[in-house]
Amino acid sequence: MSNADFFPMERNRYFYGKLLTVRDFEIEQRYNRSKTQLFNRLRFGAGVVCGLGVAASDDTTLLIESGMALDYQGRMIVLEEPMLRKLQMIEGQETLLGQSTGYLCMAYDETDIEPVNAVGADTGESRQFNMTREGCRVYLTAQPPAYQGLLEAAGRENVTVLYASNELTLVLSVPSNVCGGQEFEVQMLVVKNEKTPPVHFRLDGESAFVESENGRVCMEFSESPEEKRRVYTAAFTLRARQLRDVDSKLFPSGGELDLELGSHRYKNYIEVEAGVHLCSDQADLDARVRTADNLDRRLLGRDIPIYLAKLELINSAGGVFLSGVTDLPFGQALGRQAGQTGGGGGPQAVTTSVRSLEYWQKPDVKAVYQAATGALHFDFGIPSPEQYDYSVAHGTVDLTLPGGIRVNSRVYSDEIAHGLGPGAVDIRLSVEFEDKASGGETALLYGSSEVFKGKNAPAAPPWAEAAALVYPERGTMRIGLWLHDSVDGNRLTVHYFAQKPERDTSRILAQRKVSISVTPEFSRVSCRGTLRFEADVVGSEDKSVRWQVREENGGAIDRNGIYQAPELAGTYEIVATAGVDESVTASAFVIVE
Repeated sequence: MSNADFFPMERNRYFYGKLLTVRDFEIEQRYNRSKTQLFNRLRFGAGVVCGLGVAASDDTTLLIESGMALDYQGRMIVLEEPMLRKLQMIEGQETLLGQSTGYLCMAYDETDIEPVNAVGADTGESRQFNMTREGCRVYLTAQPPAYQGLLEAAGRENVTVLYASNELTLVLSVPSNVCGGQEFEVQMLVVKNEKTPPVHFRLDGESAFVESENGRVCMEFSESPEEKRRVYTAAFTLRARQLRDVDSKLFPSGGELDLELGSHRYKNYIEVEAGVHLCSDQADLDARVRTADNLDRRLLGRDIPIYLAKLELINSAGGVFLSGVTDLPFGQALGRQAGQTGGGGGPQAVTTSVRSLEYWQKPDVKAVYQAATGALHFDFGIPSPEQYDYSVAHGTVDLTLPGGIRVNSRVYSDEIAHGLGPGAVDIRLSVEFEDKASGGETALLYGSSEVFKGKNAPAAPPWAEAAALVYPERGTMRIGLWLHDSVDGNRLTVHYFAQKPERDTSRILAQRKVSISVTPEFSRVSCRGTLRFEADVVGSEDKSVRWQVREENGGAIDRNGIYQAPELAGTYEIVATAGVDESVTASAFVIVE
């Protein structure tokens, strides 16, 4: 059987003296999980139970409500709290490049956690995972669903894709059993894009069992120019002839599809394989429906995801941007009114408002429904993306220049930590210099100094280029200078500004408290010798420090942490004060011999 996850149903039989192994406990879990999942799938179906609404926070960001869904294997998919994600941070975002339409999907996922030592394991593995966490996988895809499998898993019959293009897809579904002399409903799923013109189509053909004046069935639909939905169902009510126990196709000789999309017109004869049985009475119809309603039919679509949203996209040189979002396009919802597919049954007044939250707060959404007017209001709480999405660091590196001719020479720093830990970071560099045109004021050069070459230039920065070499796995970098011309002095200071996408709010909260540390904490140096100290400021974007020697005759230290020992031997205290908060200090001690 194709649904081997549910069958066979076997449970443990316990008795005194039974040796319980891992296999027995796995059978115990599988038995209870399989029965629960089978009941969920057969009794409730698949789809969203509550929440999981999708909205665009901005043109690159999606907000997904917390909620729960059942997948096509009866497993619960739970999103415990609202999720705010940029398109670039969602799995499968690369598939949207160059596409006008995409889909946001959700599927069940589980992850093994808590690695422990596996004492006495017979698998040869010394470590195993102690727990399995059940969760969800949210991903993007540009691939449209397999409509036949999707609709058949939802209970539709005789599903046929009549037309498919980048602009429009038409999917017909016809019941397999109808009662002679009674009305029945034929449905057409309409899937279009944001820029698709108003749709007009006509499906016409001869039919032997549908009542009509000329023996032909004509299903014609014209979309309103005010229609805003991207996915919806057009329904056509037909009446069967007073016949009994007759099997026939809806269009035995094929049908003619006449489609208009703005100025474009498509006309073609198509084969519609929809086979219908005319039952003699309602009891016969109910009996045939019961017979067809078996396990294999109820358990269709085990690999179909939950399509949370259909996305309308704009591609540009800067990336992929959102143009529109259709929430739950294919009506994969449980507990809603039957027949509401993809976009709802009618117009509804929906208003929204947005509240700005602190970067460390969790996003939230509140919904208020007014039953008297049918109006629905969503209030979104969005964390500040400037601090929620990124962490930054700033520091300086002094590079000692070579002696002699410096034209076209290069110097490099040692490998240093940029302060943001492992991972990809964005580094910006600037060269510090003394702007003589402004009275010796300290200035920072960003970009090429050749811009300031000329008689009318407001400053004369050193002709040097700076570059950084980043090691993502170690969280370190090296900085280099290329000197195009002679530079005054023996040292150049390079400022670095590092930026890294940050999603760990617990780390951000921990860094809100400013602290400082000095290295080395203890050191020895000879009289009149020099030593460099470094300070690391945590919890603030301002990494500047102020250096001083506690003792009056204990030597001198400059703003870069270069300490000059005195002629008198002794032990001296070096104090670093955070520039952002003078109450935050750290000390180091040096022994002058």
